[in-house]
Formats: sequence, structure tokens, C-alpha cells
Amino acid sequence: MVWVAHPVKPQIQLPAFYSLFEVHYDRGYEFPGESHNFWECLYVKEGEVCVSGDERVYDLGRGSIIFHKPLELHKFIVTGERGADLFIFSFSAEGPLTGWLSEKVFALTQFQQELLWKLYALARQSAGTGGDTGSGGAARAGHNTGTGGAAGSGGGVRTSGKAGGYYRYLDPFDRLPAYSQTVASFLELFMLSLAETGSVSSVSSDPEAILFSRAVNYLNSNIHRQPSVPETARFCGVSESGLKRLFDKYAGISVHKYLLKLKIKAAVQLLESGQTVSRTAQELGFNTQSYFSRAFKRETGLSPSQVQDGK
Repeated sequence: MVWVAHPVKPQIQLPAFYSLFEVHYDRGYEFPGESHNFWECLYVKEGEVCVSGDERVYDLGRGSIIFHKPLELHKFIVTGERGADLFIFSFSAEGPLTGWLSEKVFALTQFQQELLWKLYALARQSAGTGGDTGSGGAARAGHNTGTGGAAGSGGGVRTSGKAGGYYRYLDPFDRLPAYSQTVASFLELFMLSLAETGSVSSVSSDPEAILFSRAVNYLNSNIHRQPSVPETARFCGVSESGLKRLFDKYAGISVHKYLLKLKIKAAVQLLESGQTVSRTAQELGFNTQSYFSRAFKRETGLSPSQVQDGK
């Protein structure tokens, strides 16, 4: 008898994590906008939040999850009367499925929610909390500060409002050999299930959210130059102060800072495609190559040449 090997075709792999935690926030909490060069997911266990990802704005309730791709500017505001219980994790990802997950929001099935609940149980047990407020690896921290955004490199949370129980689940990565792969396997299975049966949610129909999307799309379409605040406000049919308020609400940064982040994101794509540093700076409307290089390094932590070389 001849045995035929059937090779596995990996669709997604998660080789590294930057954060993995549960947290409760009270109504009105606003997470400041940020972007970073790895993926991030926000899952709403209970409550309601308004989440923005680049120009898209979503009103998410219990059982919804959003994927933020690398360099996507994201922010959220807790809108639920009783606040919101969130599960947030950030990671690097490889495989053809990663591109499909970009800009996706899902309403989870019972099976998908149960997968995440099993992951919580594993994480709590491994961290030594059993879901309580104990002092194990999943330490409770009402106002913990991280450096990597909603989830710092150690799983910390930056807060500007009230936060309740906070449980991080990264600590066992260093002391339990099988834990990291088990966590990755759970989440890989979860993401594969989304590709097969995931129900994609639509963007918010709130008038202000639609206006914000219109403004961001205008900036994107004029990314080769420097559209001003008055110009963008006129295009959107709002006052300058109204436009600034929209960006503060949905992005947490100014219009000019948002435009810079859009330019840096476009620059990464150009450099990775083989474009020269000087040509990239010119195409995106930077006055000088040196200014472009400084801004790029400040926003990404890498020089343009390092991205160009794939480092």
C-alpha cells in the first residue's frame, strides 16, 4: 500500500504576542488613539463601545470583535450604561488569512464565544487567579500604564478614566513551556472559524461617524500634498472647530497629526514595494527627505531604509 502525504496548508499563525488581558471600564472612558506595527483585537464581553479604526467607526455590543491591522489608528469610547468588559490582545500574524481579517468586525456565534471563554479559563488557571482578583500573574491593576497602547508590551493599560478589574495573561509565557503555543492555537482556531462562519458587522450610521469617514477619505485622496483644516472642513460641510472635534472624538489626535500618520502608513507600503526613500518623500509631499526620515523614525521606530531592506 502506498501512503500519500497530505501537507498541511497553514492559513494563519501567531508567532508572538504583545498583550493579552481582560479589563472593565466605566461608561465614558475614552482610550486615546494610537497605532503600532502589530495587530490588535478588541472583544466586547459585556456592554457597549464605540470603536474607530482608521476612517471606519463601529458601535459594538456584547459578542462583537474588531481586528485592527498594523499601523491602523484606533480608539474606543465606552458607551454602555454599565460600562464594558473587554478582552484585548495584540499579536504578530503570518499567513494568507491575515489579509482577509483586515478591517473586519464580527458578531460571534455561540461556538466562537465558547472558544474565547475556554481561553479565559485556561489563562486564569495558568496565571493563578481562577478569575478572582488575586495577586498572581494576572495581577489586578485599576490604573496600570503601558507603552504599547491599549496593551503595553507587558500587557499594561493606559487609562484616562476609571477602570475596574484588570487581568493580564502574558506572564505565564515565561514560566509555562506549553502555555504560549496553547494560547496561540486557541486563537488560530478562533480566527479560522471566523473565515468559515464569521458574520461581518456594518459601520456606524451615526451622522458624526459618517462625517469623520468622509474627512479621512478626503485626506487619503490628497495624501500627496498637505490639505489644510479649512479646506477639509469646507469639503465636509462643517466648521473648522467641528472638524477638529470629530478628530478628537474618533481619533484622539489633531487633523494634521492624523494626516501625518496616513502618510507614514503609505510610506511603509511604498518602501516595501521597492520605492526609494527620496522618491517616497517626494510622492507624499514632504518638504525634504531629512524631515521625512525623522518623522518616519519617530512614528515607526525604524528608519525608512530599514523598512526598505525588510529589517
